[in-house]
Amino acid sequence: MIADVQYNDLRGTAAADVSDFYMNSLQHYLEVTYKGYDSKRYYCTGCTIWAGDSGNRVNVTFVCYDKQTDKHVIFEPLKEYSFEETFSLFKRFNVVIGTDINEVRVSEDDRLQLADEDNQE
Repeated sequence: MIADVQYNDLRGTAAADVSDFYMNSLQHYLEVTYKGYDSKRYYCTGCTIWAGDSGNRVNVTFVCYDKQTDKHVIFEPLKEYSFEETFSLFKRFNVVIGTDINEVRVSEDDRLQLADEDNQE
């Protein structure tokens, strides 16, 4: 699966560490959060996070492998998550997007500070 939005102005990658509270596992999160989730049949291999024009709500779905049918399925919770709920799934979350960003390398020596108008010196 690859992230996709209407125009794909920016493309990139993401990386995350699942919260220790969920034993570093989205599978564990589903087991403790959704009592109807059949962890013997399904194994969570990832998630999608989508935010758009809907204000401060986020659509989170879980990509799971169905051992019975030998294919991947999407579990879509009936509720929308807040940004806080979504990011509480992770202890670290990093997204890198841009134009041809996957080939860019920047040295730590080339890190510059950028102040907004309220913090000009």
